[in-house]
Amino acid sequence: MASIESANLNHELSDKFVLFKLGTKLRFEPEELGSTWLLQFEFWEKDPLKDDPIPLVPKSVSFGEVDANKIRYYFEPPEEEIELSQDVEIASHLVNTEPGKEEVYSKLQLKPVGEGSTFTPAEMNTNITQVDV
Repeated sequence: MASIESANLNHELSDKFVLFKLGTKLRFEPEELGSTWLLQFEFWEKDPLKDDPIPLVPKSVSFGEVDANKIRYYFEPPEEEIELSQDVEIASHLVNTEPGKEEVYSKLQLKPVGEGSTFTPAEMNTNITQVDV
């Protein structure tokens, strides 16, 4: 069964942007190799009452788009254990949802692609990185 072994989120501030760096370690069974998989993730701000999604673009731009905050990466794993890294730049004003530092994490989903797949999906949340924007 495919699994997300680890997922680590860091960031750097760059002018008026936050560059998020996501590193993942994924594991697959031999029979899952050669099949297409989707790693999708989105950013969230931790909140005591209810966590808030962090938009990739202003809501006015993504109006009507389903799952506009999700980033999708399709791939065929070449070996049983792989490491993937993604860099995502988001405008600082979109990350800044409240006064003080933002506690940001990412929700990840690893899913088999294709109808009738018998492979099992996996999910994981990353660590929290504190962004001072």
